[in-house]
Amino acid sequence: MKDSISTPSSTLYYVLAILLGAASGYVNVRVEDLMLTAVMVTTFAMFLAFMRPERPWRWAVLVSAIIPLGEVVAFKLTGQKLNRAGISEAILAVLPANAGAYGGAALRMVIRELWQPKPSK
Repeated sequence: MKDSISTPSSTLYYVLAILLGAASGYVNVRVEDLMLTAVMVTTFAMFLAFMRPERPWRWAVLVSAIIPLGEVVAFKLTGQKLNRAGISEAILAVLPANAGAYGGAALRMVIRELWQPKPSK
């Protein structure tokens, strides 16, 4: 199996995953709406896993791991209230991210299977 981590084009997707995770963390801290954060994380992980379907769990981890970090950074920089429920909710964002990542990878496999070239007779 081809190792896609060492290819230069994968670096763009890793940076994009970190930026999208940071955007989700910003929305989680600023808007304080867990459902919006969950939808964003699911969508971002699904997009990244659709583009790079090998090992979809890595996209779920990259996108969702930044959210609890954003909570802590917001507490340190702005003095915003930090509570256990907010941190727990941020950590649990990995669940919809996993659903989105594996859904994106499955969608890519289905599309690849449906539109493969027909074998010649």
